[in-house]
Amino acid sequence: MAGKRVNLSDLASEPALPEARKPAITESTPRSARVQQVAANPLNTRDLDADRAKIESIAESLKTHGQLQPCAVVSRDAFLRIYPEHETTIGSAVWVQVTGGRRRAAALLVDQPTLEIVVKNNLADSREAWVSATAAENLDRENLDPIEEARAVQLLVQECGTAKAAAARLSRTPPWVTQRLNLLKLAPEVQSLLRAGEVPLRDVRDLHQVPAEEQFQELQQRRQPLEPELTAVNQTGDSSATTPGTNTNEESKRSAPRRSAAASAIRRLGGTPDKIADSLRTELTPADLQLLIDHLQRLPNNVAG
Repeated sequence: MAGKRVNLSDLASEPALPEARKPAITESTPRSARVQQVAANPLNTRDLDADRAKIESIAESLKTHGQLQPCAVVSRDAFLRIYPEHETTIGSAVWVQVTGGRRRAAALLVDQPTLEIVVKNNLADSREAWVSATAAENLDRENLDPIEEARAVQLLVQECGTAKAAAARLSRTPPWVTQRLNLLKLAPEVQSLLRAGEVPLRDVRDLHQVPAEEQFQELQQRRQPLEPELTAVNQTGDSSATTPGTNTNEESKRSAPRRSAAASAIRRLGGTPDKIADSLRTELTPADLQLLIDHLQRLPNNVAG
C-alpha cells in the first residue's frame, strides 16, 4: 500500500527498548535497558572482584524475585561532557551507571537481558556532582569497606579542592575526612586486614604516623592481649614466698606491670588531648560528647584542688 509507513522495530528479531528515546534531564519513572547498553561507572571505588559472594547473593535474588530497585544512570552524552577521557572505557554504551554496580554485575552473572534504570542526568552536571553522588550513595548505605570509603573520599577531595569542601558535600566532619584519607597511608598488608574486618578501625586510627615498614609489627604489638595486673585482690599470701615446683621466671613475667587498657586506648586515639578530641568528635554524637564533658568536669576533690 503506497504511503504506508513501516516501523522497522516491528521487523526486528527482538522488541525495541526505549533506549533510543531522547533522554530527559531527570526521570522519575524507571525504564528497561539492555544490560550491555549500561556501562559500569568508571569512577566507582568499590572493588567488585573482592565482592564476589555478595554479587552471587544478589544474583540469586534476581532469579527469584527480579530486580527490586532500579539503577541510577546518566546518558552517554551527559557523562562524556564531564569525562571525555573515559569514552573508550564506556565503549558504545547508551547509559553510564551511577549507582547499582553490584546489581549490574549480578545481572551479567545470571545472563539477565535487561536492567531497570532511572535516568538522572543532573548527577552529571559537574565532576564534583558525579563523584559526590557516587560516594554518598555508598557511604550512606555503609556499602563500602574502610579502604573503599577512603578511595571515594580521596577522589571527592581531588574534585572539590579541599577536605573541608568534601566534608560538606558528604555531610561529614573534616576530621572524619582526614581520618579516612590517613587510611590510604597504611601499609598494604595492614589495609588488607582492615578490609577483611580482621582488625577494627580504632586499632589503626593513628598507625599512619608509624613508618610503613614498621606498621604491621606495631599493630601486632597493640593487639597482644593484656594480662591482668597483680593486685591485692588476686594476691594469695606473701608475694616473696615461692611454691615448690613454681618457675620463678614465669612468676616474674606474670607479675610484671602491663600497660593498662586506658593507656592503650589513649595511645590509639592519638596520645595528645587535641588528637584524642578529634578522634572522639568523629565517633561520638554531640549528645554523647556533652555527657563525656560533664563526667570529666566532675573531677575528684584531690585532683580538682
